[in-house]
Amino acid sequence: MSVEDQVRQRIAMLRFLMIFGVVLLHVPPFVPFAELANEPFALMKAYLQLAVFRCTVPVLTLISGYLLFRSAIDQDPLRLAKKKGKTILVPFLFFNLSLLAAALALHHGLGLSLTDEIPPADLRGWLDIAFGYRGSPINYPLNFLRDLLVLMLLAPVFGFFLRRAPWIGLVLVFGIFMNNLDRALLLRDVMAPVFYLGGLAAVRRWNLVAFDRFAWPALVAFLLACAWIVAMRVANTNYLRLVAPFLIWPAAALLAPTAFGRWLARMSKYSFFVFVAHAPLLLATWIAFKPLSRWVPYPVYWVLAPFVVVGLLVVVYRLLARHVPGLLGAVLGTHVDARSRSGAAPVASAAPAGS
Repeated sequence: MSVEDQVRQRIAMLRFLMIFGVVLLHVPPFVPFAELANEPFALMKAYLQLAVFRCTVPVLTLISGYLLFRSAIDQDPLRLAKKKGKTILVPFLFFNLSLLAAALALHHGLGLSLTDEIPPADLRGWLDIAFGYRGSPINYPLNFLRDLLVLMLLAPVFGFFLRRAPWIGLVLVFGIFMNNLDRALLLRDVMAPVFYLGGLAAVRRWNLVAFDRFAWPALVAFLLACAWIVAMRVANTNYLRLVAPFLIWPAAALLAPTAFGRWLARMSKYSFFVFVAHAPLLLATWIAFKPLSRWVPYPVYWVLAPFVVVGLLVVVYRLLARHVPGLLGAVLGTHVDARSRSGAAPVASAAPAGS
């Protein structure tokens, strides 16, 4: 297999694996380190939710930067804006505003509140939950798409530095975003440096399989770093998130040639739909579980919920692709082939990986 084919397969594999990790990350309730109980299940849950899968977004961001600058679309800002408007902005608006409409209907019609932010107290609150203005939108995982849209606007500037003064650009990006000098331009400060480094790998044509021989040390280093985060109750994981993509990428070489790795790559086409649609369904599983919690232990729910949610969304995707491929393609920003019931994952979106 050529290097290019290996990279393509690894991106596809990591896309679905990371999206599953995002779903697991969001299984309620969130328990911060300050409230963490010192017992085996709580520690295992914290290890995965507060450390290991906190690195999903940086990995997807790195891939997004690599694919975008490899395509050189940043050098055509008009085409870039048009493409990203279709593949990121439209899905963001559709899946966020749909959930907002449902939340308002439940609040005013049945007196049920999906969040304490419904209804918002002021205009700023409305702008946040509807469009992610300076805070998380109501469909909270979509803050990734919100930040990615900002990075797409910055991509021509990043591209200028990447091709003319890459190391100066790297220092500037780190200095500005890691010190939060951008204020609320990005909700996640780590995304800009990681996105830029993905672009650097593309523009400088790094050999992306050169460090595969260090796959085991990379995996062990990542897992030990996550263990240290939990053991020391480190709430700020920014440095782990910066380093993690460069450990996870070579470590993924261990999985890529396996049957499971190839299956993950084939499942990549469902990634974006799972990403944009999982939060409401995950909330529904939590609401359904609460009355059953007297009989069903929480660890059983926690383990099963991400598999149930991902499995149901894959089935829903297949049904929509079969019966309304045009509608599905429109809201996802990609072409859906009704005959194959699939459709290319929107590689231009963050969807998570896009270019």
